[in-house]
Amino acid sequence: MAEEQKVAAATEAANPNVTAEQDVKEVLAELKSEEASKPEGTEGEKTEEDKIVEAAKKLGEDALSNEKAKEASESQKGRGSGRGRGRGGVRVNYRDNIKSDATSLEETDDPVEIRKQVEFYFSDSNLPMDKFLLSKVGGSENKPVELSLLHSFKRMRRFQPFSAIVEALKTSDLLELVDDDKSVRRKTPLPETVKETPDVSAVKVFEDKAMHRSIYAKGFGDEEPSTQFDIEAFFTPYGPTNAVRLRRTQDKTFKGSVFVEFESEDLQKAFLAVDPKPKWKGTTELIIKSKKQYCDDKVKEIEAGRLKPSERSGGRGRGGRGGRGGRGGRGGRGGRGGRGGGRGRGDRNHGDRNREREEAEAKRPEAEKDSRGVPVIQVSGDKSESQQNGNGGQKRGREEDSAAKTAGNSEERPAKKVDAKDS
Repeated sequence: MAEEQKVAAATEAANPNVTAEQDVKEVLAELKSEEASKPEGTEGEKTEEDKIVEAAKKLGEDALSNEKAKEASESQKGRGSGRGRGRGGVRVNYRDNIKSDATSLEETDDPVEIRKQVEFYFSDSNLPMDKFLLSKVGGSENKPVELSLLHSFKRMRRFQPFSAIVEALKTSDLLELVDDDKSVRRKTPLPETVKETPDVSAVKVFEDKAMHRSIYAKGFGDEEPSTQFDIEAFFTPYGPTNAVRLRRTQDKTFKGSVFVEFESEDLQKAFLAVDPKPKWKGTTELIIKSKKQYCDDKVKEIEAGRLKPSERSGGRGRGGRGGRGGRGGRGGRGGRGGRGGGRGRGDRNHGDRNREREEAEAKRPEAEKDSRGVPVIQVSGDKSESQQNGNGGQKRGREEDSAAKTAGNSEERPAKKVDAKDS
């Protein structure tokens, strides 16, 4: 009986609502038995006891409801906060941090603008990195993509009427219309190494080719609905560009900097040679350098310990279509680094530690050996080497035993040298 009381007390402490609910049920059972003995004509009358029971029942139901809500909340917290989740496991839509909005552009049927946009989608600068479109193309399979699908993209909706897109692509040097002008594909398929999903090694080939025609520029301030398009227009006077990529943080907030890929290396060099340097909106000075110089500078900062390499693998920033913001250089741990990081060469800190250990080993004095090349253990009157070095000394002793045995069964173990203090 005492044990049952303990169990009941523990149950009540763990979940008081269960006990409260049980009490309510017992009271209701008693009332049902009393209901049968009530005189006729009293069914519709609610006694004070009835009101108390109903209030207790509602209180129990509310308590149970609150408990379930609390459990659900704790379960949600237990999920942690991964990509796309904020504190407490609450899902966060980071795309809300992208302020550039293609709806701010005016409608047009300009064939030059149409060709430029569609050719960008299928270009070497975008297609190998574009997960969605690459899956539709099938990588090197070069499957056609329906124009109606392309027209649904935000950057394409301003091109009206639909027939203007068809007419504009008829004169494209890079693309061809198929399926009765309902679909489009590249005239030259992607290399066979490119599959239907983005691959790090395949992407690196295209990025390396683009490195020497690309620049880095910083100082564009906060993002506004027209920022992507204003920056594209800013670089237009300096020659055709393959891509203007807004660089973003992990939560897709604009970093105020861009990577711009020009059509050729000559155009890139010409832009870097402009003097005085162009200013953003005519007043704001920009930090401008080649993309290669930017990546090299990041590597130096990491090696000097002034910058911590990004821990994210494959972190690649994205902006809107036509700009594909923030596809940074390499700078993670042996892989694609965070958005716009330096060119990664594995974990620099690991490399430094390994190098320090190698230098320490090289400086350590060589241990004394006997005529067979077996290390001799020095024993002093204060402490033996095994005592000084802990388990390391025991391990070294076992290694010496093994070395002695392999030297020949007929030979004895080398005698230990004894310090003069012991004699």
